[in-house]
Amino acid sequence: MPEVASWTELARGQQSQGLLSLLQRFGPEVALSELGLPPAEVWAGQSLLHKEPEASAEALDSLPFAVFCKALMAPLLGLAPHLQQKFFGQAGPELSREQRLQVVEKMLAKNIGLPITEKVAWLTGERFGSKRPWTEDRLLQLLALTYFLSVKELRKRMLEAGGIGPLAASLGPAQGDPLASRVVTCCLLDPPPRTHPAWKELLRRCSPLERFVFVSRLAGKLDLVWSGRAEGLARLIAAHYGVDPETLQSALALEDLTQLVERLEKDGPDGLKAVMLRPLSPFRPALAQSLEESPKFPCWVDCKYDGIRLLLHKELDSLGNLRAAAYTRRRNDWSEMVEGLEPMLHSLAAYSLILDGELHGRVLDMEGVARPASVYEVHECLRGELRIPLKYVAFDLLYLNGQDLTGQPFQQRRQQLERLIQTRLQKPGLSLELAQGSLVHDKAELNRLYEQFRRQGHEGCMVKDPKAAYPLAARSPAWLKRKPLESVDLVLTAAYWGESSRDGQRMFDSYSLAARSKEGWREVGTVGGVDARTTAQLVAEIWRSQLLTGVERLRDSNRGRAAGVELRRHLVVTVAYEDILWDGPAAEVSLRSPRILQLRSGEMPLEESTPWEDLQRRALRSRLS
Repeated sequence: MPEVASWTELARGQQSQGLLSLLQRFGPEVALSELGLPPAEVWAGQSLLHKEPEASAEALDSLPFAVFCKALMAPLLGLAPHLQQKFFGQAGPELSREQRLQVVEKMLAKNIGLPITEKVAWLTGERFGSKRPWTEDRLLQLLALTYFLSVKELRKRMLEAGGIGPLAASLGPAQGDPLASRVVTCCLLDPPPRTHPAWKELLRRCSPLERFVFVSRLAGKLDLVWSGRAEGLARLIAAHYGVDPETLQSALALEDLTQLVERLEKDGPDGLKAVMLRPLSPFRPALAQSLEESPKFPCWVDCKYDGIRLLLHKELDSLGNLRAAAYTRRRNDWSEMVEGLEPMLHSLAAYSLILDGELHGRVLDMEGVARPASVYEVHECLRGELRIPLKYVAFDLLYLNGQDLTGQPFQQRRQQLERLIQTRLQKPGLSLELAQGSLVHDKAELNRLYEQFRRQGHEGCMVKDPKAAYPLAARSPAWLKRKPLESVDLVLTAAYWGESSRDGQRMFDSYSLAARSKEGWREVGTVGGVDARTTAQLVAEIWRSQLLTGVERLRDSNRGRAAGVELRRHLVVTVAYEDILWDGPAAEVSLRSPRILQLRSGEMPLEESTPWEDLQRRALRSRLS
């Protein structure tokens, strides 16, 4: 593997020159005003001493941030060499997936002045994401104040550069002393107030590459190629601590990787024994795969409601006081937003429980016909912008009176759930009911139940294995979903070459997909696995309409880096997908498991293709359901 910025440099840390000792003696105000110490180091030292009062005088001594970015971050960005040269004025060697894995392995093993929890935070973004990512507007305002440019000018440059990270990289060379990687890390983990002088100083002391990494992390857009390899990172962490990979993977359903690393640091492998399902500890729930062929019969069929997925937690303390939570799929607690939640949980005859279910409602249309409320209407109701009666539909019981039920077969959990709700004597607060469902024995019965749910206005149905345990944090064949096929009309923006055939010919085997937006075309994923007939149609249209621009495109694939060519915007395709992913207003929308159904060029003009804003709305619905 090519060595980036010779690893011998990792031993040469950036020295803090006794700054922590001065802070402990004089305090941050005197350190800034009288001693003239750098604001970034003062804030980082103050933050570190707040968390670790007994920190050593060398606690900030660490690898220079410039070397950290060049040796460790740049190889994981996955940027093509010509883009690295364009953004940073330098280009490192292209690394394969295995070589990037080695970079991560070395990062975890080397003493670079960062605790392993902070190394993991850089790789996953978990602790940096504990605070809401900065909006583009806020970042543009900071850059405007730092570089004396208008927000309007910066916004124009950002669109030309291709994002907030490339814009930040374009704002000139580093000015001032090099930064230590732990100083930057402390400022990201515990950000200074908006008006603190540390922000301007950090930006000015960063090189283009450092500024790209720093600003992208602030925006929640540090798109590491490694970030999609969570299982591989978990395996490396397991090997680092000598624990069973499957044990660590199971624990990841209940806690973030950074939390698990903290446990391993403190208690070793025995620390994972304390990770268990319990009320008021959020976890990742089970997710469903799409039903593509007949399931194994008999199977249980639930109604699939169009609402917000919530896991309700209840626990009574020794005095009988209720502690409750309502966690979303992303483990955010919405209990204060759900009216009538506490009385409803009080009415259930259990001192502790965890329910899995859906918050939904019904509304009357203009003709007086009742229909299920959409996920948007449920969301508006929680925000107080709309008034509709809500109800919680429970479809699984995961914990009851101190016992974890997730290892039991679904049929047993369903029976206990039925008894729990049926023995509820009073019915105060939020309406609670069982999800519609029954055991079916053949395909005809399944189809009949699915059509019944669709006639009621619901999304479709869930098909579950009656003998299966609850699949925590997994998309499992034990949970399947059936609903009408969803599709969108998108534009192809790049075509990537496949492997050569036996006769030496090469064909395109995958394509970048984009949706139109007010700012231009925004890519939302890559579609592969195109059948031979559709490939022939696409290739013929590419040559006939002369769509190849000659601009090289590169992307990561299962075989490593795939080379391709940018296409002139012309080809419209109808694409089916399994799900739409979206991390928030500042993040990009992406399709999961897209596949091309039909070529629409000549039939549909570009301006009639699916807008990006429509994908954003669909992603919100998927995120909340």
